[in-house]
Amino acid sequence: MRDLPLRRGQLVTTFGPGALVISPEGESAMIGSLDKWFYDKNENRIKSFEEFEIQEPRLRSLLRVKKLLLPPDFRPGYQYKGGGNAITQTNTDLYIPLLRFPTWHYCPVCKTLHQTSMASRTSWLDCKECKKQRKMIQVPFVIVCEHGHISDFPWREWVHGDEKTNCEGLMKLVSTGGATLDSLKVKCSCGKDTERSLKGIMSRKTTEDMDDSGISELSKILNRKTNELYRCPGKKPWYGSEKDIEDCSGFPIAALKNSINVYFPNTISAIHLPGEHNIEVENLIDMFEKYGITSLWLNDFEKLEEKMKIAKKLCPPEISEYSDSDIELAILYIEGAIEEDEVLPEQVNTRKAEIELRKKEFETLIKDVDTKNLKVRKEWNPSDGSDYEVSINFNLINRVTKLKETIALIGFDRLSTHEDEGKNQIVKGKRLLFKDPDLLENNWLPAYKVYGEGIFFTLSLEKLISWEERSDVSRYFNKLITRIEKKGANVDDTLLKPRNILLHTLSHIIIDELALTCGYNSASLRERMYFNDNQCGVLIYTSSGDVDGTFGGLVRMGKKERFFPVVEKAIDKARWCSSDPVCSEIGKTSGQGVNNFNGAACHSCSYLPETSCELGNLFLDRTLLIDPKIGFFNID
Repeated sequence: MRDLPLRRGQLVTTFGPGALVISPEGESAMIGSLDKWFYDKNENRIKSFEEFEIQEPRLRSLLRVKKLLLPPDFRPGYQYKGGGNAITQTNTDLYIPLLRFPTWHYCPVCKTLHQTSMASRTSWLDCKECKKQRKMIQVPFVIVCEHGHISDFPWREWVHGDEKTNCEGLMKLVSTGGATLDSLKVKCSCGKDTERSLKGIMSRKTTEDMDDSGISELSKILNRKTNELYRCPGKKPWYGSEKDIEDCSGFPIAALKNSINVYFPNTISAIHLPGEHNIEVENLIDMFEKYGITSLWLNDFEKLEEKMKIAKKLCPPEISEYSDSDIELAILYIEGAIEEDEVLPEQVNTRKAEIELRKKEFETLIKDVDTKNLKVRKEWNPSDGSDYEVSINFNLINRVTKLKETIALIGFDRLSTHEDEGKNQIVKGKRLLFKDPDLLENNWLPAYKVYGEGIFFTLSLEKLISWEERSDVSRYFNKLITRIEKKGANVDDTLLKPRNILLHTLSHIIIDELALTCGYNSASLRERMYFNDNQCGVLIYTSSGDVDGTFGGLVRMGKKERFFPVVEKAIDKARWCSSDPVCSEIGKTSGQGVNNFNGAACHSCSYLPETSCELGNLFLDRTLLIDPKIGFFNID
């Protein structure tokens, strides 16, 4: 496989460690673990990380890592070699490791299966059947388990119906015509009743029928001679070797290598906040980031006086205009000494970290803010009055003319997301990203920063509480609680309130309406929900701009004379779905969507693109907005 260009943002999301990436030629490879990310072509680790470090101490502190690093960018060394006037450049020829996967291929002529190593850079192999070199095609299937492992499909074990087989005959993957797995067959040259279709390898029972602890069909039927359950091999090929194996009790399932359920990145993001200090300290923090004064630099010095001395030396003369006390505070902020309450790594999970991050964000977004990386302008509150009837349900509208968001990769899942795993989720995620997570040099996580704009609004908490306490609203909402309990799902209690489902649905329909007028499509807009404790707000934002921000189209729609008409149109459209009356009736009875966690909400009325919704298009219900009897926007 040739060198493959990837964006830095993709390496923190879609194509993180353990993910499969497809080249334009159709070859697939796996992104290697973080241990090998900052090495050059000669396998030498870089000595200086300062230029890659992202200054977000609040997020770094909550994740309990020493640093957040941008993925390395590629700088070809040959461009910086030459005569005495050659440009000096550091950190050249840095590659992200790619490993060929799956390793099984088949000949396009005779269909014979061949296996190569993960380190192979070419798909040209000698065909043992054709007796000539062919450009082989990778097989389309891999096997994955819910513990994050991924392996080659066990072709030899499958065709012989025995995972302990020692046959070394040539195998072929042939198609008998048709669009089902039953039409694909594996044959072995040993000829001992060794022909078997792939029927059942991707089958998995639904939750309603699950009576066997989640055992996949592949696990049950692979060993057809002994009827023993086939367990996951426990392989982690992104570590760089086929020998990287751990014991696993999971039941694997076959999946297409480009299927969406092969890799779910787990990320956490934070909006940059100015902090509880003066504007001079904010300017110093920005100056430190611009001139590469990072925690890595500062940690080389023990005394604060030495750290201040090096900061003054590296910064431009303008730093002399600031007091020593402000410089000291900026240094402490960069080092992460000004942190929230101490949290042990084993106590950290994604949900708790999100709550801590958003608590401070909410408190900041309701104010006027004017710093380099966050600018918030108050637009409207109830005392300003409004001619729009819908305004009585709102408590605040602020326009966020500029924001900076830092997004960090904290792990990944396979088959399905596991947001409810509890206290060890972040620790488990790091152990998937690194081969040796306990090494001191591996105390970091990949991240990237983006700039954008947005609209922040809150609903009237007083009206929401009064609405929630109505008996008819409680009776209706209890249907969702019953469905969740029936599925045995572990859903965060802070989410399961009528106001939160209402706010989430309102966010979706407003984004859909904004996409028609603000200049951004719905896939470029995102929601950021604030519904903990006494919070009930949403930040609708875009983060697709550069360091100077975005074009202002979304902020323009935050003006009260534009925003309230958008809300009224969105609510009016939500009264009718093109799938009604089916959508509304199913929503009021059995529910719909994944695990029936949605009410009256479907692709035709309430769903957003995957990148826009924080909750995977779950916990949505138009009924709570517009129903004639219990709808929040229909009550007096």
